[in-house]
Amino acid sequence: MNFFTQMFRIFLLCTVLSSCAAHRPMDAANDNNQELSKKLTEMSSQITALSADVGTIKQILSALQKGAQGAPPPPPVTQVELDDDPVRGNVNAKIAIVEFSDYECPFCGRFHAQALPALKKDYIDTGKVQYIFRDFPLEFHPNAISASIAANCAGEQGAYWEMHDSLFINQKRLGKALYEELAKTLKINPVSFDTCLKDAKQAKEVASDFTYGQSVGIEGTPTFFVGRIDGKKLVDAIQIVGAQSPAVFAQAIESLLSKLGTNTTN
Repeated sequence: MNFFTQMFRIFLLCTVLSSCAAHRPMDAANDNNQELSKKLTEMSSQITALSADVGTIKQILSALQKGAQGAPPPPPVTQVELDDDPVRGNVNAKIAIVEFSDYECPFCGRFHAQALPALKKDYIDTGKVQYIFRDFPLEFHPNAISASIAANCAGEQGAYWEMHDSLFINQKRLGKALYEELAKTLKINPVSFDTCLKDAKQAKEVASDFTYGQSVGIEGTPTFFVGRIDGKKLVDAIQIVGAQSPAVFAQAIESLLSKLGTNTTN
């Protein structure tokens, strides 16, 4: 008999006893002492069995808690698959920054406003590092998916990075009206752009990035992997979480460049 069955039976037993006591006349009480004693004995046995079950449950919970406390943390991700995502900078660079990001995330906006310009100047524009953007729209940001799709659709007309940068600059205005305004500013064909926004394959592409990000343990944005390019993989990857300063990225980049024997002077 399991824990919950025993609890239910004891509850029913107590209910029956209370109900009988409330409705039986006093002169009949003596006739039922033997029956009451029998039921009380049965209830006592049930309580004893229940106590044993509670003790077992406590032991199981204690073992689980000790196991959780003693379990080693998952190994850090050191390898990331590379897709056909947009690349900024020298496509032949041996080092890459892969960012999983959300256009509506304020911390992602902070990185793009405060840290990326310095990294772009020192590493991306100098050809040492390629920068790869992957979509990771969080479910509680209602405009994040549509913004990712808008950037990808602009990319189909050769204006990915222009749209990308404009979306981060206009984070508080994300929505179709902004996308159409930016498309006009960037001289993107409006008919083709609108058709692309509705194309299911674009939503599928964004979802694919998100699913892969989850598979490598990403829980929030922005999350970065800085590593060495090896075919279609990023290896020796160093994970950086959050809108960190340029110095944090520079340290990881310089370490990798040093291992490659690359001149790190600007």
